Amino acid sequence: MVKVNSRTIQRLLQGHGQFIRAADEARRYYSNVNRIKQDNSVLQRQAETEQALGNPLHLADNRISHSWHNLLVTQKVSYALSYPPVFDVGNKTANERIAEILGDQYTATAMQLGIDASNTSVGWLHYWRGTDGRFRYHTVDPEQIVPVFSGTLESDLVGVLRCYTMLDPTNGQTVQVCEYWDDTTCRFYRQNGVSGNYTYFEYPEVGQELRHGLGAVPFIPFYNNADRRGDLPLYRDLIDAYDKVVSGFANDMEDVQEVIFVIKNYGGTDKTEFMSDLKKSKLIKVEGDGGVDTIRAEIPFEARNAFLERTRRQIFVSGMGVDPNPENFGNSSGVALKYLYSLLELKAVMLETQFRSGFAELVRAICRLEGIAQPKRILQTWTRNMVQNDLETAQIAQQSVGIISDRTILANHPWVDDAESEQKQLEKEQQAAAEKQPQFQFPPKDGAGDGSSG
Repeated sequence: MVKVNSRTIQRLLQGHGQFIRAADEARRYYSNVNRIKQDNSVLQRQAETEQALGNPLHLADNRISHSWHNLLVTQKVSYALSYPPVFDVGNKTANERIAEILGDQYTATAMQLGIDASNTSVGWLHYWRGTDGRFRYHTVDPEQIVPVFSGTLESDLVGVLRCYTMLDPTNGQTVQVCEYWDDTTCRFYRQNGVSGNYTYFEYPEVGQELRHGLGAVPFIPFYNNADRRGDLPLYRDLIDAYDKVVSGFANDMEDVQEVIFVIKNYGGTDKTEFMSDLKKSKLIKVEGDGGVDTIRAEIPFEARNAFLERTRRQIFVSGMGVDPNPENFGNSSGVALKYLYSLLELKAVMLETQFRSGFAELVRAICRLEGIAQPKRILQTWTRNMVQNDLETAQIAQQSVGIISDRTILANHPWVDDAESEQKQLEKEQQAAAEKQPQFQFPPKDGAGDGSSG
């Protein structure tokens, strides 16, 4: 058991600072607040360079960020977790009970875990008993969680320090509260605003310590991959480069609207007369060897477009996503579509591998607290959410009649979501059709039933 005191809490939080900084950056990119909008030095240095070169045309300062990170994370989470895994513990009644406990929030919770893991490297799930004694669960902000692991090779979770801020009702000030959870108890601490130390904190109706009786540390980690890293570092530099070039392009387009006239030996009196002559007659009076030159910003369109297109493609390669360019789809066959999804599938498999252990632990916690027999093995069925060629899939289903079971065909038909209900509906329609068929009365055999006697 870890001995927790003020020094322990401060040491754990100090080591947690780097995690919070990385998580905050990923969440800013997820919200499309990229570096170009945060760091004034990015384009400021470029403007200073232009001024040093004596170029008066570059005055615009657009900061355009692109939501590539949001797109790639949304692709992965929607692809892997739109249909979260279905569990089979070997007992139909237990399966139905587990599905009932998970409830309607299960899909949204799974997707939030995926978003948290993609951004911060890990999603955290907390479970507890509600006031009615029923099983409850919800995601927790990963920035609030500092895990404590054992020193063994298995690296078991032996404790969780959860820290967050709350309003102190006695003085109206915001204070930091910490909860330390182990497999039997939860102890509460609060930070002293004067000394910065942490002291015991009494919750109303709970006190300084709570014996939760949940049988384990009631927090489950869901890691993004085996390296326990987020997705942003894979392509952050590419996003920054794309933002910088597009912003510079927008600045040039804005600056190029301004034309500077260089006038030599103008025959008029002032600049007002010059602009009036130019507007009315499209002519300018000059004397002797005079003339008029113009200065415009030169925009390298082809080079920039080539760079942006190459960077765009590399973002999808490095981010292991699917390029939504319509040219890549069209009437693609099933094999071609699977090829387009190949990188995304690799990334989804890495997430699924880590999430499987988390979901298995959740199911075991449900069984433990709800009186369901502990399963020896938990079967998880994962379903991908991807674009498919419905015509091709339907044709394969039709050609499979008589080769495989009707139930398997129904389960894989693109229009069927629930194979069991579809099978019942088919049987109902077949029964109704049979009842509408005319009932033929076959004539009796010769000599039978005609009332004649020999």
